[in-house]
Amino acid sequence: MEQQQFQARAIVRNIGQLVSVAQTPIDGASGPLQVLSNAAIVVDNDGAISWIGPDHEVDAMQVCTDQQPVNVVDAYGCVVTPGFVDSHTHLVFAGDRAEEFHLRRQGVGYGELLRQGRGILTTMNATRSASTEMLMDLALKRLDSLRAHGTTTVEVKTGYGLNMEAEERCLRIINDLNCSPSLPHEHIRVVPTFLGAHSVPPEYRDRRSAYVDLVVEEMLPAFAGMARFCDVYCEREAFSLEECRRILTRARELGYQLKVHADQLSPSGGSQLAAELGAVSADHLDYASDADLEAMRASGVVATLLPGCSYTLRSPYPSARRLLDHGLTVALATDFNPGTSYSENMQMMLGLAMSAMGMSLEEALNATTINGARALALQEQAGSLEIGKRCELALWSIHDYHEIGYHFGTNLIQSIMVL
Repeated sequence: MEQQQFQARAIVRNIGQLVSVAQTPIDGASGPLQVLSNAAIVVDNDGAISWIGPDHEVDAMQVCTDQQPVNVVDAYGCVVTPGFVDSHTHLVFAGDRAEEFHLRRQGVGYGELLRQGRGILTTMNATRSASTEMLMDLALKRLDSLRAHGTTTVEVKTGYGLNMEAEERCLRIINDLNCSPSLPHEHIRVVPTFLGAHSVPPEYRDRRSAYVDLVVEEMLPAFAGMARFCDVYCEREAFSLEECRRILTRARELGYQLKVHADQLSPSGGSQLAAELGAVSADHLDYASDADLEAMRASGVVATLLPGCSYTLRSPYPSARRLLDHGLTVALATDFNPGTSYSENMQMMLGLAMSAMGMSLEEALNATTINGARALALQEQAGSLEIGKRCELALWSIHDYHEIGYHFGTNLIQSIMVL
């Protein structure tokens, strides 16, 4: 075999089964997930994958490096997949809503909780009262849990400040999570989203139009460049279709990419709005109609399903099979938040999608990796293991990827590796 020469910072060897989720064929790999047995990965000095192939071919390589020696990582025969891409979370907050969780089990509805000043407003009060240091400490602990369950890229929204000062503080914390000295080398990529239109704060209850003015005329211009996305909660209990259109239209003018909380509790029109404005994703979609789905497909909007909410709220799970049959790109995310999906575990979301939403294992793995990346417009950087992409690996304590979803209720991730 002709000797190959590579610049390398690290080589990951002895991968028992590499589930690459590659979008272009890899020599020797098979199946829709492009699975390669007894594999290795070479990572260049910039942390990008420069080679994928059979482990035995590494011995014939000529490796050049600016660092001595090359970091050779033994995967000990593990299954290796791309790290999860969790494209919808709300992890910067203080307090909890455990009492509310149990009230719902006694029959108190979401709308009634809001009328009582609970729900998002409970978290808003706790978040406004917390110090920056406390919020950062809580966020770092939650990132640790995400990492432990296999996530390597995560989107984080504001939306629990709901005034100029608190929303800015939360956005700065989210951005600081990407460069905190408290994070280990295997840090998670954090994508910031502005969600000022999460709920109308109590001080604006009788003048909601003034709050929308605040979001549009002051918050959005001030936060441009601090957040990659602008999201809105388009729902009867939150913001109307026209309010959301006004907010998102201004956000787009200012350079934000768009997301929509759409059709979760009722047919709100959010899916159609996402299609109309060219949003990157529309999330929830419990009440989306066939016409909504067709509009999203035609506009290339990623459909993000959040099974943790259905689990917590004990509501019917939306059918992933229906969305797939409409030709949509479907992602899965945790919606990690204190009220309706208090879980950092993407493995659980994958399992729920298989058991309750009609997805195959292969579809669910796509939805939690490459399609999650598409829901963040990061599909060229993350979500699959391919040459040129950042090396974000999840190492599993299993010997065949078909154990994913089959062995449930336990954490199957051994570690993550971001090189």
